[in-house]
Amino acid sequence: MVPVQNLEQSISWYVENLGFVVRWRRGDNKMVILELPSGPHFFLWETEHDTYAHFQLRDGIQPVIGIEAADIRSLLDDLQKNGVRIGEVREERGEGMDFEFFDPSGNMLVVHEPFKG
Repeated sequence: MVPVQNLEQSISWYVENLGFVVRWRRGDNKMVILELPSGPHFFLWETEHDTYAHFQLRDGIQPVIGIEAADIRSLLDDLQKNGVRIGEVREERGEGMDFEFFDPSGNMLVVHEPFKG
């Protein structure tokens, strides 16, 4: 479950940038379940609290979720075109590529694509 500050804004962001669709919405409009055509469901929960502070560790902000991508470069290009805040992009020695990015509430997500070889 990912805490967000503005549910409607976050729904739009996850739909536009990652291709999720709304599967279920709670009656008070404070929680939704998002899904992809294949893969796990994704919960967003609206809260008035500082969302990303719950995930900060001593060495900095930590990702709330990790995603494996089939075409990480295309995803990176799309996120950059949409003005999404991107963290460090790393190409790991023979292990693949990964990078962090941030949702509108400041939650860090990380995406990884294993090396194909």
